[in-house]
Amino acid sequence: MSKKPTHEQRIIAEFHREQNVSYIDPALPRPPLRLAIQHYVASALIYGAIVLFFTFNPWFSNLLQLRLFDIPALHFYYWAYGAYLAIAPAIFLLGRPRSLWVSKNLLIVGYLRRLLRWAGRSTDQSAGQDATQPWRPTYQEKHALMFLLIKIIYGPLMFNSALQAYFPIPQLVQQLRANTTLINVLDKGYLLLFYGIFVVDSLLFMLSYHSEAGWLGNKLRFAETNPLHILVCIACYSPFNYATGALLGPSMHDPAILYRGDLYHPMTWVLRGLGALFLLMLISTTLSLFTKCSNLTNRGIVDWGAYAIVRHPGYLAKNLFWVVTIIPAFVPNTLDVRFTWTGHLLHCLALVWGIVGWGTLYYLRAITEERFLMRDPDYVAYCRKVKYRFIPGVL
Repeated sequence: MSKKPTHEQRIIAEFHREQNVSYIDPALPRPPLRLAIQHYVASALIYGAIVLFFTFNPWFSNLLQLRLFDIPALHFYYWAYGAYLAIAPAIFLLGRPRSLWVSKNLLIVGYLRRLLRWAGRSTDQSAGQDATQPWRPTYQEKHALMFLLIKIIYGPLMFNSALQAYFPIPQLVQQLRANTTLINVLDKGYLLLFYGIFVVDSLLFMLSYHSEAGWLGNKLRFAETNPLHILVCIACYSPFNYATGALLGPSMHDPAILYRGDLYHPMTWVLRGLGALFLLMLISTTLSLFTKCSNLTNRGIVDWGAYAIVRHPGYLAKNLFWVVTIIPAFVPNTLDVRFTWTGHLLHCLALVWGIVGWGTLYYLRAITEERFLMRDPDYVAYCRKVKYRFIPGVL
């Protein structure tokens, strides 16, 4: 005799049926070949349109002009699209995974077809359909569209970030090999740590934005659709952070962290030691998320690694590292002929304004993310287990 499900189990089951857009009814059979063909065609059309958009949109085409092995980043999207066209039939037409039942690309194409039919009707015909609002996406369609938009915005952005962090590394390695004195090893080693961590961080986010699979454990449950929450998040990323930076100032000063511009000054190495600690904290959060790295989405709750200690370790580590890079800027340069104490005080006030402003923005990101994720009973249970957002026992 089977046991009746508990109240908590019923809540979790209801959530997956009603809000998890990747939920598949276990009673469904293997998807038919027709559905696999429809998904393949829909995906080919959508991904082809995205590649064309990247090619002809000035912002994205410029973002993807950075070269890796003398190949523009945009060409990697061409090759990836060609590989998809060649390999996907074997996966979808032969394998026919059960995820085809909840194909987001089919949802998007279906919604666009409905929009075109609605737009093509005469005024009299469409007037009789106003009550049904055919232009309004269903819950599943809305989250599929938002998920695609998030991929389009953040995927190339993370690719660009990874390339920018990678470019200094070969030269640093050469400089390290050419000069093996202790101070040079420490100096170049610290810079390699900085750039290497941001390469790994950006690559993991890039790969996560470009992938979704059950075997990766990063299937979308739901996406953020609240405009205010979205604004708080995108304010931290290009091109939107140009406006944020104009208001608050740069979030990070020289990552090399030279106290008084002196590589040999003891405070340079104290600050670099703290910086290295916070960078390691940052990458530990990314490694904890792994294939679930993503903004504005719920792709499953992570409760291990750094996230077993506090709920927002990445935001804490990033802001602490930024503060460390800003500390040398507080030191007055009295040797500069243009120096005045009034000017320096105003400079320090601007630095404090930036620290407080960026810290507040990331605090708002933490709050809005929690409100977004609280729809998931798994996250509610996680919050009961991990009570503090930033500092264990304090905050």
